[in-house]
Amino acid sequence: MIYIYPQAEPFFLDGSQDAALLFIHGFTASPSELYPTVRLIHELCGCTLSVPLLPGHGSTPRFLNQTDWEQWYAAVEKELSFLMERYQRVFVGGLSMGALLALHAGCLLSGLKGAIAINTPIFNYSPVLTAASPLIRWVKPFYPKKDRLRLRELEEKGRFAYDVIPVKAFRSVTRLRNLVIQEIDEVKLPVLLVQSLQDESVQPRSAYFLQEKLARSELLELPDSDHIATMGGEKDKLARAIADFLENRSD
Repeated sequence: MIYIYPQAEPFFLDGSQDAALLFIHGFTASPSELYPTVRLIHELCGCTLSVPLLPGHGSTPRFLNQTDWEQWYAAVEKELSFLMERYQRVFVGGLSMGALLALHAGCLLSGLKGAIAINTPIFNYSPVLTAASPLIRWVKPFYPKKDRLRLRELEEKGRFAYDVIPVKAFRSVTRLRNLVIQEIDEVKLPVLLVQSLQDESVQPRSAYFLQEKLARSELLELPDSDHIATMGGEKDKLARAIADFLENRSD
């Protein structure tokens, strides 16, 4: 049995029988990084929020290296199917890799009312790791994360995440990213794009690229937020934008 750390557990905030949002955490992280913003969304609009823990996360990095994006997406699709059987309006959203999974769901699943993509890693600040990961994984299966101070700050705020990047699993994120780029023109539902302008991981041009490709999108820029915007100083602004997006999509 795989041990899951208590602070990494999935959570479900019951609310309106009308609307539900599936919110997906990022690569190497857990639902804990979404909780501050999810709680605010729940207070603002009262919708139901489901925040699952993706396979390979919340335990140890070696388990993440044994999974891939197809398994992560399968967990997302299963939960979306559950929600769509019970709620009239279902939305999907995510942070970072979670945003890629949300956009992929928006392409494949009919019946969703909208998607939210926060700091989507189309263009990142780790080109060397991205390019060299096929070779690195044989020599160094776990690549240390750089900003240890920031990781510690987020941990003190309640976030559980691995302090290394499992390289084999990271390659799967890259494959998912490439797939989303190929299929983004097929996403027809409304999308709220969010981009932190102080993002240390994702280049802001990622959001502009998506905005050009998507048929129906709006963009929220967060001037003072970094990659984990859901735990930052502009989380109130973020939560309000998401709540408004959910409430204004009644079709």
